[in-house]
Amino acid sequence: MAAFRRSVCEILRSSICPKVASPQVTRTGLCLRTCSTSVGNNTPKAYKYFRDSGIVVGCFAWGYVIGKFGAPYLWPSTDSEEEKSSIVKKVDAAEPFYGGEGYGGIPRSKQFNFIADVVEIASPAVVYIEIQGKNPFTGGRAPTSNGSGFIVREDGLVVTNAHVVANKRFVKVRLQDGRLLDGAVVLVDQAADIAAVKILNCNTTLKTVKLGNSSTLRPGEWVVAMGSPLSLSNTITAGVISSVQRGSRELGLRHNDMDYIQTDAAINFGNSGGPLVNLDGEVIGVNTMKVTTGISFAIPIDKVKDFLKSVEEKEKAQKGWFGRGQVAPPAPPKRRYLGVTMVTLTPNIIMELQERRTDFPDVRAGVLVHRIIVGSPAYSAGIRPGDVITSINGRQVTSARDIYDAVNSGQQLKITCHRGRTVHHLQVTPEEAD
Repeated sequence: MAAFRRSVCEILRSSICPKVASPQVTRTGLCLRTCSTSVGNNTPKAYKYFRDSGIVVGCFAWGYVIGKFGAPYLWPSTDSEEEKSSIVKKVDAAEPFYGGEGYGGIPRSKQFNFIADVVEIASPAVVYIEIQGKNPFTGGRAPTSNGSGFIVREDGLVVTNAHVVANKRFVKVRLQDGRLLDGAVVLVDQAADIAAVKILNCNTTLKTVKLGNSSTLRPGEWVVAMGSPLSLSNTITAGVISSVQRGSRELGLRHNDMDYIQTDAAINFGNSGGPLVNLDGEVIGVNTMKVTTGISFAIPIDKVKDFLKSVEEKEKAQKGWFGRGQVAPPAPPKRRYLGVTMVTLTPNIIMELQERRTDFPDVRAGVLVHRIIVGSPAYSAGIRPGDVITSINGRQVTSARDIYDAVNSGQQLKITCHRGRTVHHLQVTPEEAD
């Protein structure tokens, strides 16, 4: 540093002091503080000018020296050697969120996959139900209809929809493990659309579902509709509950006092009869039908519990007959059926369908045909899904109950139905159960 100072002073003295002078620098001042001359006291004006200018230049020179060599000592850097040599500095990435200590370090993908948890709990008890009958094209026996159900007892008692078993007394039941077993229809409630099937010749204990309470449901709760259509296990749809007390009268079912669960979870042909499950894995309803996109209905599980009590009473009665030495209990009355699944049209439902479908019939009341069983009387008569039945034998039809009453009368039915913008008059002869 001293050598650098001397060199700077030497340059400045040679440029500012008069050439005839003998420059001398005091050790305590700047290098240009004094300039002795042998010429006397007559100092040139140029000397005074350059002397003042030299002071300014010296200040700039000292500022440069301090900034160049003193900055590292006055403001030391905190960067590491690796960071100094990097063009772009490294930034630590955010750590994955694992829920904290309270969640045991479980990733979010595991914490919030509640649908998968529900499926894991309830799916082992969901079964596929197949109806076999005479194929109208080949004449041989073939599957004519199918649906879903769920096991409620370890001995193989299955709950499903009445329209799934149609008019049959025996069905095929496929379990989650792939076994295809025979099943006998134990009891059917046509008005409520509930049926019970007992799996036959099953020597193992079967997985069951837990029945919840539909009376405590609230609109907005998440639900999962499960099924096993076409023998495909774990067909899952999810949604929320729109209404928990959609009354039968509101739906046009005048002779039925049951409330329905309305949900936007898709209920199709395959998962019809399957369980509607809450997030605890408890069954709170039986999937019944889908009216249109975003509007589906399920039977409350509380209604199913009452139905299961009737099943138990019937089983006790049958055991009593066998205990008294009877060969078999009295045969139940034969059921007559059309082979259709229906939904009563209310003004609100009609308005909704007319907004969604431009070809929907211009009707004020009636029953919408939701599903047709292949080979059934309705299928043979020409009734098709989407038809709206407005009258039977000249009487106006305002609810599905009107059709059930007409079928049980034993008469041949003259049906008027609307298909798009056309009207069809069909004749149907209901058949008795096999």
